[in-house]
Amino acid sequence: MAKKKWDKAPYEITLATGERRTVFIGGRVRWAIEELRKAGAQGRTGREALGPRWAAYMHDAKHGYKIPIRDEWEPHEGEHPGRHKRWFLDCRIRPLPKQQEGAA
Repeated sequence: MAKKKWDKAPYEITLATGERRTVFIGGRVRWAIEELRKAGAQGRTGREALGPRWAAYMHDAKHGYKIPIRDEWEPHEGEHPGRHKRWFLDCRIRPLPKQQEGAA
């Protein structure tokens, strides 16, 4: 069977305390975590053409996978002005190399 781009893969999370743990993330949550990793200190919002389900992926990452993610409200202009959240990784997270997959 062909491997899909967003199949489950191991990630190492390093908390601010230095504690490390491994989680296996797949699907759209994995995609969303990769988007946060790319964004770095800027963080990401759902308004950045990431889709209407972005908040759900952030919820799943925070509560399902226990990934420390911080959010802040910010104002926005446009056709429907208001506020939206910006999400930031509150930890270091990196994909583990293939040879470490069995170590989790």
